[in-house]
Amino acid sequence: MYNLISFTTILLMIIFVALILIYLMYVRIKQLEKELKELKNRVSITDEELNRLSKDIEDFKKINI
Repeated sequence: MYNLISFTTILLMIIFVALILIYLMYVRIKQLEKELKELKNRVSITDEELNRLSKDIEDFKKINI
C-alpha cells in the first residue's frame, strides 16, 4: 500500500513539472510570435515603396557616369 502511494505521488510530481514546462514553452512561443510579427512589419515593402524604388533605379540607369 505504501509503495502505491509513493508511486502515485512521484507520478503526480512528474505531471506537475511537465505542466510547468509546457506553460513555459507556451509563453516563449507567444514571445517569438510577437517578435516575428514586429520583424515582418519592419521588413515588408508596400506597393508605393516598390514603385518608388523601381522609378529611382530607372532614373539612375538614365544617368551617364
